[in-house]
Amino acid sequence: MRRNRAGRGALLASLTAVLAAGGLLAQSPGAVPSSGSGLFETVRGLLLRDYVEPLAPDSLYDLAVRGLLREIGDPYAALIRPEDRRSALLTGDYGGVGMEILAQDEGILVLDVIPASPSSRLGLRRFDLIVAVDGAGTAGWSQAEAVGALRGPKGEPVQVAVVRGGAADTLSFSIVRDDVHLVAVESLLLEGGIGYARLTSFSQASRRELQAAVSDLIATGARSLILDFRYNQGGILREAVEIADLFLERGDQVVDTRARDPRDSQTYAAPGPDRYPGLPIVVLVNEWSASASEIVAGALQDHDRALVMGTRTFGKGVMQSVFPLPGGNWLRLTTGTWFTPSGRSIHRERSGDGEHAFALGSEAFNEAVADAVRGAVAGLPDMASSEPDADAGEVLVFRTAGGRPVYGGGGIVPDVLVRRDTVEAAERALAQALADAGESLSSLALRFAARRVIDTPRAAADGRLTPEVRRAFDRFVAAETRGAADAGKMERAREAADAVLARELAVIAGGDAAGLRLVLDRSHEVGEAARLLREARSPEALFALASTAGDVEPDGTDGES
Repeated sequence: MRRNRAGRGALLASLTAVLAAGGLLAQSPGAVPSSGSGLFETVRGLLLRDYVEPLAPDSLYDLAVRGLLREIGDPYAALIRPEDRRSALLTGDYGGVGMEILAQDEGILVLDVIPASPSSRLGLRRFDLIVAVDGAGTAGWSQAEAVGALRGPKGEPVQVAVVRGGAADTLSFSIVRDDVHLVAVESLLLEGGIGYARLTSFSQASRRELQAAVSDLIATGARSLILDFRYNQGGILREAVEIADLFLERGDQVVDTRARDPRDSQTYAAPGPDRYPGLPIVVLVNEWSASASEIVAGALQDHDRALVMGTRTFGKGVMQSVFPLPGGNWLRLTTGTWFTPSGRSIHRERSGDGEHAFALGSEAFNEAVADAVRGAVAGLPDMASSEPDADAGEVLVFRTAGGRPVYGGGGIVPDVLVRRDTVEAAERALAQALADAGESLSSLALRFAARRVIDTPRAAADGRLTPEVRRAFDRFVAAETRGAADAGKMERAREAADAVLARELAVIAGGDAAGLRLVLDRSHEVGEAARLLREARSPEALFALASTAGDVEPDGTDGES
């Protein structure tokens, strides 16, 4: 008999009921403490002595710690084990070989090789097919098996056998695992002298990487900048302060942290001068922009340094501290809340079931703010000292350093709101069919594009989305979903399918930069930001243009998914 944690929780509840009914108390009056550590140790003793299966004594303490963290209602509290410490503390590094891979029927396909990694130093290439790892054939491996076999402790070697297009013999490599750094910034120079930089996380090197990217963009002709924080779920507070510092003047407040003990509260300010004075900036956010990304967006907005465009952000305005525990373990715990320079609370209490309900529940609030921005709501007072009722859609008005109105209530409310696109019935039907089959359009498109590399490498190299490629993709999707998503469903949702497939084909043909450029070309938000920046020569001109621009209506071709 096997019991999961929920089953053990039910057992604890049953024991409590028996105790309350007097079944054991009648045998030993007053012997069982009614609360506190005595009650816990009594229940633990009964579990160890009488539970139908033997239990490891220490495992019950572990379950108790996890249950305690769950029951206090802090969704971000966690017990971090030594093996999880690197990712949990957001170093941006991991121990491995430095490849992006995809498990295929024939073996492990190398989609990309990370620069300055162990694999790049040995000369492994995109589209190499790893057919064996440490002597074990890789045909038919799952993605989890492939990743697990290649990752490992720094300094340990792993042997791989590789089939490479054009080579007659199998190649052998001994790759010594090392720390592999994942770069958090993607950047491109768009038409009209507009720089684009996407930050994916706030890890230890993010500030240095973003500064290098922005400086390179300016050196190659950028006269304005789009900072993309969409889907950036945050990271290290220090990195958020240092990234905001790139664009603020010395002494400008970045964020105010308020802890339970006032002595632990702290105000963070920019330590240095604005590195890019006068550079017009648009910051893109959406409902999945959270934590550190909200700190930076809020600070740049409050100091009139950047125009914020998108949808209301997630509202993760709490600070976590990490405490060392015995045995190399760590405890992550919420210890404070964050406020923007104008006094807006970033945090928004969750409502609904989990993150999806929480994010989607912001639409009514967006509508209320849209009314206020358009002037349909007149005479709203400044209410910087009170907290909003977010579920009721209450709009609180604050003021930036230059007197512009910004809106509170949790999360960062953009200066220019992007209307959420209405998903067509055909796209909903396709998405549901794929979900029922345990698939997603992005995953299928990636696997199809990788399949073309193996079967027809020359055809895959041009990356074009032709009618023949569409038909082949439709057949692939139908086969992978066992007919649940047939050619008819694909045709009725052709625009969405084409957008995702075109991106993956572009990545396969030209690498991540080609895929990124195609996504940006299709993004209505990026296009609208670029239009405003082409017309604005200063931050002041940008704000003036935006005040007359109205809400951005999506055209359904945004490549984000």
